[in-house]
Amino acid sequence: MIRSFIQKDLQYVIEAHIRIYRDEYNYDDSFAVFISDAVQTFAHTGDFTREMLWIVELNHRPYGSIGLTRVNDSTAQLRWFLLEPEVRGAGWGRRLIEHVIAYATQRGYRSILLWTNQSLLDARKLYELYGFEIKEIRTQLLSDQELTEERWELDLRPG
Repeated sequence: MIRSFIQKDLQYVIEAHIRIYRDEYNYDDSFAVFISDAVQTFAHTGDFTREMLWIVELNHRPYGSIGLTRVNDSTAQLRWFLLEPEVRGAGWGRRLIEHVIAYATQRGYRSILLWTNQSLLDARKLYELYGFEIKEIRTQLLSDQELTEERWELDLRPG
């Protein structure tokens, strides 16, 4: 099931991102600081009428997450999209993306943006499937690696 977060889920989101990005992409402690700061900022300053974090829960255990934060009145940002390796390929990624798009539409956002890295192939396939388009590409030194970052956007306006 997909449910809204509760306080204890915040630590799971931080821990899972650090663990999975370290194990699968060799990210270093700078990523741990970045993700921890971002999630804690959301927890303390989030406007939960227009921003939210959701958890995939199976057998009373978290197996993934996705969030949506406000950039401005018309634009939201998709964040913290992650699935544990053992549940990938079972449709949870699609359900999470659909959940975020529906929430953003209901809250009156006109677009959703996200930042990802070129190496996150499965996530990029989902973004493309749901109509997100690459709007910016930049190369940066992150986590002691040269990474190609991409900004994707989805226009939610009808027509």
